[in-house]
Amino acid sequence: MSTRGTQTPLDGAPETTSDDWLADGQVRTYRRGQKIIEAGKPLAEWIAISGGAAFLAARVAADTRVAVAALWLGDVIGADSPLGKLAARYDVTALVDVTTIHIPLPRMKEARLPQRDAATGELYAATASRLQDQITMRLAGNGFQRLVSVLATLAAALSSSQRVGVVSGNSLALPVSQACIGQLSGLSRRQTWIYLGQLAERGWSRTSRTKVTLEGLNAWLILMGEVEARGLECIGTVDQCDMTLSQLARSRGALK
Repeated sequence: MSTRGTQTPLDGAPETTSDDWLADGQVRTYRRGQKIIEAGKPLAEWIAISGGAAFLAARVAADTRVAVAALWLGDVIGADSPLGKLAARYDVTALVDVTTIHIPLPRMKEARLPQRDAATGELYAATASRLQDQITMRLAGNGFQRLVSVLATLAAALSSSQRVGVVSGNSLALPVSQACIGQLSGLSRRQTWIYLGQLAERGWSRTSRTKVTLEGLNAWLILMGEVEARGLECIGTVDQCDMTLSQLARSRGALK
């Protein structure tokens, strides 16, 4: 797998021992928009995301790529992972600046380190469960539902990084443009503008050419869990989405 990111030794890595599964790891950094993995390419490394966020894109029609899920802190890529067996099933692209830890697969599979296999399996399983929920959401529903699920996914991914200047009170400025969000949800620029405008009228977003700001961040952060529990109908229309977000905002406030 060719890498366009910057590589450095694993900062603070312990001395190499036969029991240390991170000893051969390399830290690599990718700038926003750089491709981390190309669909169809061999998965020759075990990759863990330690900072930032990336997105998975699937080809749904000729020359059409739609982002179907997001990866962030702690998510794992590698052979037998949710992204494929020996070859990647999706393109993986940096959504913001991303830091990853790479470990050669032969190192991961050494028979003399049985505990590593169990730990790796747990990490793969955790990633698989969350990714499957995202993929199911992204490929289902109408355009508005796909847009809302993308916004909620980005909120969860980017708020967890606690980037300076990004999280402010109960708002989140997404470091992606309105057009980029449209591409992530498989919508035209006009459709995206209309839907974001409707959300803005209800106070859940502010838009400009260069960024989209989510208001009521706490409600957005728990929206996908609510959708999984109640089904897509709770965000089927702008009015239903507004009602659901309002309920979540009130319930979160009551818990404080």
